[in-house]
Amino acid sequence: MEFYLSIDGDKKGPFTLLKVGSLLEDSTVTPETLAWHKDQESWLPISEIPALESMVEATQREAEASESEATVIPEVTKRPTLAPGGRSEEATPHFVQKVRPFARFWARMFDCLLVMTVVYFFVDTSFLMPKEDEAMSDWFIRYQEQISSPEAMAIATTIVRAFFAWHFLEAAMLYLWGTTPGKALFGIRVSGVDGGRPSPFRCLGRSLYVYVMGVGFYLFPFILIGMTFSFFRLMATGQSLWDQHLKLESSGGRLSGTRIILAIFAFFVLVMLQSLKI
Repeated sequence: MEFYLSIDGDKKGPFTLLKVGSLLEDSTVTPETLAWHKDQESWLPISEIPALESMVEATQREAEASESEATVIPEVTKRPTLAPGGRSEEATPHFVQKVRPFARFWARMFDCLLVMTVVYFFVDTSFLMPKEDEAMSDWFIRYQEQISSPEAMAIATTIVRAFFAWHFLEAAMLYLWGTTPGKALFGIRVSGVDGGRPSPFRCLGRSLYVYVMGVGFYLFPFILIGMTFSFFRLMATGQSLWDQHLKLESSGGRLSGTRIILAIFAFFVLVMLQSLKI
């Protein structure tokens, strides 16, 4: 037996009995949809046609069973987004959400330049400046001779020792004030993950960690390797290796124009101080 259905005001069909059942299941038609077959005098709702009553009842039973067996899905609870380092943004201090690797780099460079400036004033040497009308090639030859002299090697050794000693002084400043001259210049502070002051041992561990892993003893090519590794790890995880292992946080807000100008001026002052011995 074939059936015709009134779908959206249009006569559709013919449909087999199974096809009508399929249309009922996917809600294309309802039991109130008008239907007709050739032995029928007029159009009637599907639910009133004896040949289709079984299809309507079966569809209703399946719908009731589906509703009773439906899995109750709980409301989605919005979980805090994980910040770099594995902690949630709600549990993480707001400053950890900003990485700022270049501010950290220039803060470190300022501290290094400060150490070199201090050492420079305590050693018997000066910058080798070009003479009047001297060609750059001649100046470069004199410069090579100077840096290969025993005096230059002694100065280089003094600078390496000064950098090593600096990291102990840096640890003391981090413990007392949570910052160093370079970090203060760029608005960076170091604290524990709880925001409190870290212990002296963790401050010292951080400074020596940076000395070995971060700047490679300030020796080429280890310094290049260490700083490159530190940069990409910081960008990937949001934390430096030493801060993560020692449970420390480095905070730093967005640099204002005034702070940038102040930083440039501070670098300029250090360079000018070194030129005083010329």
